[in-house]
Amino acid sequence: MKKSFMLIITIFTLSFFGFSEVKIGIINGQDILQKTKRGKKSQKKLENLGKSKRPQIEAMQNDIKKLQTELASPALNDETMRKKNRELEDQKIVYNRIVQDAQKDFQTQQQKEMMALYKEIMPLIQQVGKSKGFTLILDLSSTGVAYFDETIDITVEVIKAIDTKFPGK
Repeated sequence: MKKSFMLIITIFTLSFFGFSEVKIGIINGQDILQKTKRGKKSQKKLENLGKSKRPQIEAMQNDIKKLQTELASPALNDETMRKKNRELEDQKIVYNRIVQDAQKDFQTQQQKEMMALYKEIMPLIQQVGKSKGFTLILDLSSTGVAYFDETIDITVEVIKAIDTKFPGK
């Protein structure tokens, strides 16, 4: 019974590989994001979003530090100290909301940017894959591939194709 099962598996495997050649390619999605003009444009847009939120967050941090310094003064009476503590707690709540909103906005924009980039470059990856005769192309940055022969890495060709299609972006 075991021999029959092994024979069937062996025949199935040999017939699969005998009738069709499987050619696998590898790309590095991180390199594509960091080295293409289009990817750099997306990264710059996200950096600018982060920079636009920074002044408000830094101003809130400064306000909180100022209140903390005022609270350390031994000259404050009990009533003033209670008011300052309440004000500090309120400032911290507002600060946390602002930071959470900024993070949410950033993540939303990042998803939009990555989806737009993906829609633009996938046809180019497919085009390079078809022209090279690949059956399957894996993204090295997301598959957890432990080893691959570097001759199947087509990242440079994909980067060239993207930069050719989107030269000014």
